[in-house]
Amino acid sequence: FARYSQGGRHTADRSLFSPAVSTTDGSLPGGDAGVVARVDQLEAGLKYQSGGASLYATGFYAKTKETNVELAPIELFDSTYEAIGIELEGAYRTGPFTLSAAATWTDAEIQDALDLTTIGNTPRRQADFVYQATAQYDAGMFTAGANVVGTTDSFAQDNNQLKLPAFTQVNAFLAVRPIERVEIGLNATNLFNSEGFTEAEEGSIPGNGIVRARSIAGRTVLASVRFDF
Repeated sequence: FARYSQGGRHTADRSLFSPAVSTTDGSLPGGDAGVVARVDQLEAGLKYQSGGASLYATGFYAKTKETNVELAPIELFDSTYEAIGIELEGAYRTGPFTLSAAATWTDAEIQDALDLTTIGNTPRRQADFVYQATAQYDAGMFTAGANVVGTTDSFAQDNNQLKLPAFTQVNAFLAVRPIERVEIGLNATNLFNSEGFTEAEEGSIPGNGIVRARSIAGRTVLASVRFDF
């Protein structure tokens, strides 16, 4: 299959501090083009299914233009990004056992930006490779499984000086149905209490050595009982 798509969205308040909006009367000197984030994408791939197996492979090329603003401190972004990549998805089922997995490889680059020093760099928080896999066994009376989600390292900001390290998170789940209409569940998120960071405010380590970053949640276990009536 092959597909070409073009889309966009209004950047609304994210354009207020940009040259796209007049500070005198609030008009749009350059018209609507200055306040619309556009995405042009070309995809081509293969889909295969046979018995309990399925496999999908998609190659893509995308070009994105975006206007954005950060409020603390105020910093304007008016950038164009280009990316190529491959998405792989697969699943296999035999009897009570199911296995599914997916992975995406992306090679992204900043093509244009207000900060000329970032042109040619990798966009912030864009990992080269992300992946997930889920295995599940369903025996009727009980269902058990595990899920793995992971990413390679990525840059904290567009200046490409500070990296967010790679991490893998493992989750597990169990559901037991001892009698009709009753289910006892046990779910563990981040089972091995892995450390992972999804974003950071600073693009390099400041003089005080403190970087503000957002981490994934630590190990969380949830037990539940469900009654159907």
